[in-house]
Amino acid sequence: MSEKLNSSSTIVLYGKIVEDLKVVPEKKGTSGPAGSGPAIARIYGFSFGGAYYEMGSAVLFAVEGKGELASKVEVPGPGLDDDDPFYKSLRCWSYDKSAQTLRMDLDTGTFEQVLLSDADGGMGVSGARVSGARVSGARVSGARVSGARVSGARISGARLSGARGDASD
Repeated sequence: MSEKLNSSSTIVLYGKIVEDLKVVPEKKGTSGPAGSGPAIARIYGFSFGGAYYEMGSAVLFAVEGKGELASKVEVPGPGLDDDDPFYKSLRCWSYDKSAQTLRMDLDTGTFEQVLLSDADGGMGVSGARVSGARVSGARVSGARVSGARVSGARISGARLSGARGDASD
């Protein structure tokens, strides 16, 4: 990837194609040459603005094509100089930060944990409260929180007024 004026708006996703999930076009003949169509990849991290960010847990993204070998891209990445076969087999996909995407979060557990706890307001089939809340994709900037996703959490009786915090708290 060469350095260009708009390189600062490029996101590079690092991961691997999930071989047992396929994207099937609606109509025959709608995909390009073999290997250039949409695919599902498990993403482990991404580069943006000259820094590499590791995902808290791997997430599935819709990507275009098979991607490039990560070792061929000249942006910060995950252990690309490591001899570990995992890192050597990573692929990457580059997108502008304003491009549309599809992210699929995976959640594993029993049906009670991942389905029933959400259906009855977090009380679970036995009436027990949900524990092990998960937060992903949150970004805090100044006094603004955006992109936060909380699943499996329940808070009751909490009140916050006039609170102020900084790094010294």
